Amino acid sequence: MSRVKLQLGNRGLLLLAGSAALLVAGLLRVDGAMAALGAGGLLVAGISALAARANLQVLEVALSGPHAAAAGQPLRFRVTLRNPRRGLDAFGVQLRLKMPGGGEASTHALWIAGHSAADAELRVVPGLRGDHEIPGVALVSDFPLGLFRAGRHCPCPHRLLVFPRPLVPAELLTRGAWVDDTPRAAVAAGEAQGEPRGLRPYRAGDAARTISWPATLRSRARGGGLVVRELDPPGFHPREAVLLFHSFGSDRALIRPDRFERALALAWGALKHFQGLGIPVRLMADFDGWKSHPAGKRRQLGACGELLARARRAAGTEAHELQAILSSLDESTGVLIVSDMPLASWKSSLARPGAHVTVDITRYESRARPSRAGTKLLLRPPDA
Repeated sequence: MSRVKLQLGNRGLLLLAGSAALLVAGLLRVDGAMAALGAGGLLVAGISALAARANLQVLEVALSGPHAAAAGQPLRFRVTLRNPRRGLDAFGVQLRLKMPGGGEASTHALWIAGHSAADAELRVVPGLRGDHEIPGVALVSDFPLGLFRAGRHCPCPHRLLVFPRPLVPAELLTRGAWVDDTPRAAVAAGEAQGEPRGLRPYRAGDAARTISWPATLRSRARGGGLVVRELDPPGFHPREAVLLFHSFGSDRALIRPDRFERALALAWGALKHFQGLGIPVRLMADFDGWKSHPAGKRRQLGACGELLARARRAAGTEAHELQAILSSLDESTGVLIVSDMPLASWKSSLARPGAHVTVDITRYESRARPSRAGTKLLLRPPDA
């Protein structure tokens, strides 16, 4: 059981200082009333310290809630505060729960009767990815008179796995990022129409549904003929996608932990994006020894999320390792390359035939806007 720690408050400091001054002055002046008043103040402070310590002793805390979450998404924990004492109630107890990454939530229990319990729901937001253990709940109280602030830490370990915040790379949403000449079943039909390119005169063999009647009427008015819409060939998803995560960079590029966290968020968002489209996808990362992890099914996707949540940046990744992995992949496989290093520091060192998309991590950095506060514009008159 953890001990109760007392901290002297402002009220308690004033009371102790005033009581001590009265007691000393009463003894020096042989004034019994003044000395008794000072002694009474010290007695009140002592009783308040004992009451503040006893108010938090023996209290029990139970914590329950989810064991997996995503960074930046709110969670709800249920906290139960039990008072096993039969003849002594607890008053004015504040419960505080701190989360990894700086998130904190608190609630207040005004009165917990003896041999009873109080339940509360805390809503917190984890801000740090990783496999964390919540150490417990802190109890704080300034009962009875606010002279002392009592605090006690109640251990109730709770394991929490925080996944990266999913961020879909904008490169995957670009039209024409991957164009495969062989459509996959149930993704795009062979007769599917692509994006409109423009208008052209009708040629023999054009389908009747491609005729643009408004444009044809305008053409007829000028003495022309039929006009049809010209469409680009449809873009099809690849049969398989591979997400390649690496930390290789040349040109003495700066290593930044925030970029690594952002790259993991992009990788997690891309895996969920592929899984939502029904595209079989695999994850291969240097921090896991280039092992292949399928993520096409929900259970497999969850396993990849746990891998990303526990990831630690790999040091010393070489270009030949990454090139060997790229060379071992089939040319028909779509490859998405994600790195925590700037694109300019590694793209020239790799050669990849076939469909592939590279993600530039610098594209997703927040740009600081210059502040106008304190800016002065000095104008000098032209010289005569």
